[in-house]
Amino acid sequence: MNNFFKRIGNISACIVDVLYPPHCIVCDSGLYQSEVDVCSTCLSTLPTVQEDYSPESLYIRLSIELRPSFVWAYLLFDSKNKTQKILHAIKYGDSPDIAIRLAAIWADRIKASLIEANIDMIIPIPLHKSRMRKRGYNQATKIAEGIQRVVDTEIEENVLYRKRNLFVQAQSKRVKRFENVKLVYAIRNIDKIKGKHILLVDDVLTTGATIEICGMLLKNAGAEKVSVALLAMVAD
Repeated sequence: MNNFFKRIGNISACIVDVLYPPHCIVCDSGLYQSEVDVCSTCLSTLPTVQEDYSPESLYIRLSIELRPSFVWAYLLFDSKNKTQKILHAIKYGDSPDIAIRLAAIWADRIKASLIEANIDMIIPIPLHKSRMRKRGYNQATKIAEGIQRVVDTEIEENVLYRKRNLFVQAQSKRVKRFENVKLVYAIRNIDKIKGKHILLVDDVLTTGATIEICGMLLKNAGAEKVSVALLAMVAD
């Protein structure tokens, strides 16, 4: 009986694919059988950061006070490029698996650097619980899961948390945004991070205020080092 219903389900899926063939979320072209969400052409032409970003390269966005040990960024973002469509699908299109796959592709490319960094724990930037309930997943956690597929490192979601659901405009001036973000995040279970090298993960870097605040919370709570991994960063 189970096999019968399984066959029916497979047939239904095939009919749906014929009537409503899957399309690339970036260019809207039809996908081949081996492709998922993003076609091979778009994957190969994504606007990427050409080299691993050193901390010095991001000091204009991450304060000297934070002093991250490593900073990695994968995609360049602007309001009209392919990265924008992908991030929109991840955050608002109920497509978390894209984040996992892209992060795994990227992590494999920088695998040697990740291993050399000797990271103890991955901590994704958290969502507020109300937004988590609405969306059903945290996109930063999905990115962390993609990285974890390449380097088997613990993901910890019970240290850093979002205590307030303030709306902070990305266009706000840096000082105002920084002060707003300071009110949003907090830390708990600090024994888990004492003396550890933490990889702080987020989807996109704009002003850097969120990463700065969360990174300093971790350091002030006893983390020995904080590194940063970003699926995307706003192009200069």
